[in-house]
Amino acid sequence: MIKVFHCGHDSHHKKPCDILHPTGLNNYLFLLVKQHAWVYIDGQKRPVGPNSILLFPPNMPIHYGCDAAGYNDDWIHFDLFDDDRMLLDSFSFPYCDILHPRDFHRLSDYAKMISDEFHLDGLYREAIVDRLMHIFLYALDDELKKTAESSAVPSATQKYHREFAQIRTQIYNAPSADWSVNRLAGTLCLSCSHFQHLYKRFFGCSCQHDIILARIALAKFYLATTNMGICQLSLFCGYETDLHFMRQFKRYTGVTPSEYRIQARGSDI
Repeated sequence: MIKVFHCGHDSHHKKPCDILHPTGLNNYLFLLVKQHAWVYIDGQKRPVGPNSILLFPPNMPIHYGCDAAGYNDDWIHFDLFDDDRMLLDSFSFPYCDILHPRDFHRLSDYAKMISDEFHLDGLYREAIVDRLMHIFLYALDDELKKTAESSAVPSATQKYHREFAQIRTQIYNAPSADWSVNRLAGTLCLSCSHFQHLYKRFFGCSCQHDIILARIALAKFYLATTNMGICQLSLFCGYETDLHFMRQFKRYTGVTPSEYRIQARGSDI
């Protein structure tokens, strides 16, 4: 179990701050730093840029702060019990170091959820916070690995990652919508060619190809779980004609929708 003792989201300091715990704390501390700050690591004062994360283990000196008004962060004091101690070790997060996750805002969103739930007097508060902390740790490991993989990609490209991830989520949440690559590019004020280049860099396929994959995945689910007719299903998945749907489905799966339904019903799906 992961137990949170105290936490906060989007905390602001109106004045410069200098926070020192000479002998450390008796629990772990995550800091999600949103403004320029500094931290002492191995006796050296180091700058900490916005969208950085620091993890301090128990009983280790902590010294951080900000020289200007407006310091802003999320923070989580927590401890681990039973097998979760090994879970944290398995991620190999460096202690007392400056971490740069690819999508900091994703992690800050989880920190907000943890803080909101922690401060509620809900019947299952501890269990929910425990699950959210597990999600936070897995997401942090995921984002740090993405950072390592994309270290050779120009930062000017990486700044669009969150926006593209949100667009992809929208596509998979509503595959049947009338998606237009030109319109999607326009929402980010990008040319169509630049948008397509970035989409393929981020997700390994073109946006149009991803729209098709999203529609095929939706069709597979309903073929396997409902008796919806092929004509009705084609419209439901965003196709103008059932003929276009059947041709594209077979092209991407190797079988017709009817054949897929028979196969799926004969399996454990």
